[in-house]
Amino acid sequence: MNEIFDDIGAVIDFAIEREIEAQNTYLAYASSATGSELRKLLLSMVDQEKDHEKTLRELKESGDMKEIFSQENPIDIRIGDYTIDVEFRKDMSYQDFLLLVIKKEEKSYQLYKWLENRARDSDMKYLFNRLAEEEKKHKKWAQDRYDLEILTEN
Repeated sequence: MNEIFDDIGAVIDFAIEREIEAQNTYLAYASSATGSELRKLLLSMVDQEKDHEKTLRELKESGDMKEIFSQENPIDIRIGDYTIDVEFRKDMSYQDFLLLVIKKEEKSYQLYKWLENRARDSDMKYLFNRLAEEEKKHKKWAQDRYDLEILTEN
């Protein structure tokens, strides 16, 4: 995917799509999770991703994206830079699921940092930094689980 975004609004739409995809992934895996603690954690992550989606939708509806962001023409971001080539499958192993989460959350973190760097005012910079840090926490959770539960088994 080397498609270039047309404008900053399209970047926000892309971020919203990633949040919805994360919700669906965590919800699907939670429904098949055997442990109640893992299920509870995944459902909590679904709620966090829903909050991210809501925040982005409110931002998009709040006004002109050109006023919020420094506009670059063309926008120097490519969809392929913020996606991964692995898709969620309901039958994927716990190990593969954790690796998927690590990769997806890293890409989300990078996208929000990109947006933070282009936001014009400190409130918007703070907003995208907060979203980036929350995605970083999700990645850390998956990385810690992988290190503790997968690497120690091997």
